[in-house]
Amino acid sequence: MNLLSKNNLFPISVFLLVFFGLAMLSTASAALAFSKTGDSYFFLKRQIINGLIPGILFFFIASRFPYYKLKKLVLPIIILAIFFLFLIFIPQFGIETKGAARWIDFWGFSFQPSEILKLSFVLYLAALFEAKKDNVSSLKEGFAPFLVLITIIAALLISQPDLGTLSVIISTALAVYFIAGAKKTHILAVILIGLFSVAAFVYFHGYGMERIQTYLNPESDRLGTGYQLNTALATISLGGFKGLGYGQSQQKSGIYLPEPMGDSIFAIVAEELGFIGISAAIFLFAFFGWQGLRIAKMCPDLFGSLVAAGITFWVLIQAFINIGAMTGILPLTGLPLPFVSYGGTSMAILLTACGILYNIQRLT
Repeated sequence: MNLLSKNNLFPISVFLLVFFGLAMLSTASAALAFSKTGDSYFFLKRQIINGLIPGILFFFIASRFPYYKLKKLVLPIIILAIFFLFLIFIPQFGIETKGAARWIDFWGFSFQPSEILKLSFVLYLAALFEAKKDNVSSLKEGFAPFLVLITIIAALLISQPDLGTLSVIISTALAVYFIAGAKKTHILAVILIGLFSVAAFVYFHGYGMERIQTYLNPESDRLGTGYQLNTALATISLGGFKGLGYGQSQQKSGIYLPEPMGDSIFAIVAEELGFIGISAAIFLFAFFGWQGLRIAKMCPDLFGSLVAAGITFWVLIQAFINIGAMTGILPLTGLPLPFVSYGGTSMAILLTACGILYNIQRLT
């Protein structure tokens, strides 16, 4: 059996990302875990129990369930995902942290509905555009339904508020829309409407204004609003070419670098593994993207092709936004780095999506 055959390259890319993510989470979370629980591997264990184990189970199920049968399930799936988003605003279920409500709790079991939405929206759009494949470029049959869907999703995410997730979902949706055959003018219209809406929300509600100001002028308030970005940049610079060595981070205690096992974990990768580690991480995402888009290109039906492309772009876009935010290319968003940052819901849903992608490959 040739492990490096074309059919095995995609699952290998997933395995490498998961392995790399767990290795980095282990070191990035160690100091915080020990200080809070006395167990340096507390968060790693939780990631394995809450994310990896159910994710592997969902990967196996999704890889065996014929992807084309999902077309009949996309409507209840997207309705369920939106229903979960509504539950966030009900005090008995919603959990608010740091001024944002993004989690729901069912009798001790908590998860992040926006992660479910990312996958369900890709599935729904793929089914919608396949059904309208001859009219995707029309104003009435293609543009109008797409704009209505985006507006509903945007309203729910802005209300949380969660502009980071919104940016990933809209960018992924636009990629799927474009591949399905949308007019460039319609794509541009959605982008302009989205930018205007977000700008208006930021202006009138103030949410995110500090992050934008920090992005434009990171030196203006180094110990205040610009603290995380400046600390992340300093942490990245500490790594140099080779890094300080695995497990040798000086910034991961949480005292210096905020969210070292969350959205700032890329800075820990740079500090401990240096430019070599950064290059390895980017290569792993590029390898995943290459395999995902190869599957999308090979798939003979539009639904499977759009699903594969949508999942691939979702992972790549989120990784780009996270890395861009940590390096000052983009404003801070609070988005996790896929497969690497701490988060059981994210890991489980990502592996489910990868299971669907693998099923598309197996059946084409």
